[in-house]
Amino acid sequence: MSIGVWGERRAVKYLETKGFTVLESNFRCRVGEIDIVAREGDDLVFAEVKTRADLLYGLPCEAVDERKQRQISRVAEVYLATRAGRAGYTEDMRPRFDVIEILILGGRAYIRHIRDAF
Repeated sequence: MSIGVWGERRAVKYLETKGFTVLESNFRCRVGEIDIVAREGDDLVFAEVKTRADLLYGLPCEAVDERKQRQISRVAEVYLATRAGRAGYTEDMRPRFDVIEILILGGRAYIRHIRDAF
């Protein structure tokens, strides 16, 4: 199992322990992919997960640059247009973009959940 797949599975478990309802993992469309789609209260959360085993290329969250943010936003638009009703999404709900970074150091995983990341 790759470190990315491991991180996404760990992020799903983390969100569920925090009371989120995970609706989908790895939603794919022609525009791209969103790692996790979940509900928290009146928020429909689109979460990008970044996992690293070192800091050689900076913090995991730094990989979610402006280009990646635009892509995730476009995929979220496709999700809202095609699947939002099945997810229980209503007009009064708020779409939200979070980043979950997981850093593995010394055999231990450190998770930071950045709400409203962009």
